[in-house]
Amino acid sequence: MNYRGAATKLGSEDTSHLELLTATDAWWWICAAGERKSDSRTDFYKSIEAEASRAGTGSGHVSTAHLLPQEIDFKRLDAEIALQASRAIRDLTRRLIYDSLTSGKVVSAEFSNYVLKACVRAREEEAYLAIAAEGFINPAILAIVLDAVPDIPHEDWQIEPGGAMGVDVAYGQIVFSTVIPPTAQAQIVELFADSPE
Repeated sequence: MNYRGAATKLGSEDTSHLELLTATDAWWWICAAGERKSDSRTDFYKSIEAEASRAGTGSGHVSTAHLLPQEIDFKRLDAEIALQASRAIRDLTRRLIYDSLTSGKVVSAEFSNYVLKACVRAREEEAYLAIAAEGFINPAILAIVLDAVPDIPHEDWQIEPGGAMGVDVAYGQIVFSTVIPPTAQAQIVELFADSPE
C-alpha cells in the first residue's frame, strides 16, 4: 500500500480526563492521510504541501495549524475517553461480581487512587451483594459501578456503615449492599462463563 499520513502526539495536558492519560501514555492524532502517487497532482505529499501553503497565505510561511486538533476535537476525544472508561468500569465490576459468585470470596481490583471489592453471599433463598470502594473514588465512577449490576434499581442499594458479608468498613471506605436477584446473577454468569480466567 502506498498510503501516507501526518500525525501529532497528544499528552495528558491535551485532555481533561487526566487520570486516564499518564505521563508515559502516547496518543496519536492523525491529522491528514492520503495516497502516495509521485507522478500525480493528487500525491499526498504534494497536496499537503499545497494545503499548508494556502493556509499560510499572507504570513509568508506555510502553516499546518489547521490540521491540528481543535477545541471541538478535544471535546469529542474527552467524550470518547469517558465512554470507554465507563464501559471498562462496568465490565470490571461485573467481572468482580462473577469471580465472587463463582469463588465465594471477596474479590478486589486495585487502581491508583482507590480499591473496589465485591462479595456475593447466599443466605437461604436469596443472594446478597456487597460492593466496597476504598480510597479517593470519584462519585461519578461509583455511580457507574453501582449501575453496572443488571436488574438492580439505584434505590435498592443500601449504605452499610458497619460493613457487610465479610467486607469490613475501613477508614476511607464505603460499602453498599443489595439483594442480587437470580436474573442478575444469570446475566453476569452468562457474560463470563466461557471467558478465560
